[in-house]
Amino acid sequence: MTMKILIAPLVRTPRYDAAWLTARTLCDLFSARQHICAVSAPLSAAIASAALYDAPDLKKPKLYSGSCYSYEEYLYASGAGSKEYLLKDTECLLNAIDHFQPDLIITIDRAAAVIAARVRHVPCAAAVNTAMYRTSPFPVRVLQGTNLALSEYGFEQVFRVHTLYEWCLARIVSGPLQLRPLPIEADAKRTGTVSLLRAVPQKREGVYLYFSEINRKPAALKKMILETFQGASFPVYACVRGIEPEKAQNIRFTKELQEEIIPGCAVCIHDGNEYIAEIAAADGVPQLIITNHRYGRTASGLAARRWGFGVLMDEEDMSVASLYENYRRIVSDPAVYEAALKIRNEVISLGSFEDLNRYLNEIIRK
Repeated sequence: MTMKILIAPLVRTPRYDAAWLTARTLCDLFSARQHICAVSAPLSAAIASAALYDAPDLKKPKLYSGSCYSYEEYLYASGAGSKEYLLKDTECLLNAIDHFQPDLIITIDRAAAVIAARVRHVPCAAAVNTAMYRTSPFPVRVLQGTNLALSEYGFEQVFRVHTLYEWCLARIVSGPLQLRPLPIEADAKRTGTVSLLRAVPQKREGVYLYFSEINRKPAALKKMILETFQGASFPVYACVRGIEPEKAQNIRFTKELQEEIIPGCAVCIHDGNEYIAEIAAADGVPQLIITNHRYGRTASGLAARRWGFGVLMDEEDMSVASLYENYRRIVSDPAVYEAALKIRNEVISLGSFEDLNRYLNEIIRK
């Protein structure tokens, strides 16, 4: 069954954040299977395999200094929680629906996509994760914009943003239970990965680094990476937002994510990006996860520490010495590799994109 699929990711850092990477992968894979894809996103976040429908740019609220531990604070601090933004975004999505006429909408953190899908009676599937179901407290004003926007369309108020996804036809979580635990009431379809499973080479060497959220200047991060790994006997690949492509001895800086390299690496070092955590888990690669304990960067690190397939490090403690020490801690411990392979086996048992594609076809057909 050929479908027309509209994907609506909340893009905070175009071409780098987990929502955009997930959307790109889904567009590429759906298109390769003869589905027709479109993406609702700003021009800077266009995806080659999908038609583009414009979306408003995010504008962060001024003078907001909240903790950002909760999903609601994360959306508000990103600029996605104001009434003005949500109404404008909903109108953009309604226009996209009217023109593209999708059979299915997939929303990745876009509350307006749920509203627009409900207004136009279009089936909607929501990507969900562990952190959005945590019951962290947040200031009342954080949710006011969302509820005012819902009132404009005559919809009921919510006390948590994740309850919007209960209006969807399906909720999807990618990653095994160890990596992405969810409460039973989430009632989500679980798949091992939204990507394809890759073969794992017998010999693994080198490091893959992916930094897009760390609060340090690109020049400082580049200097730290060079001082930590330059001259080592193994290859190092680094994709860091703000650093141009360059080769320095054994270190290659790249402009974009090259996930096909990750299966051959001994360690994947990243800043909590959920997409990177997912594909590294699918490839059975141990992870060093650097977090600042804000929403979206902590859950994968806690899972890695809890289940032994990686190490969690605080961003404030990040230095040449701590980076190398934690890398050595991983490569010298066979138990970490055994745990990473166990996680990969869990991913395999849950299936990959092919299974997700069949599932979505089935629910739309019904």
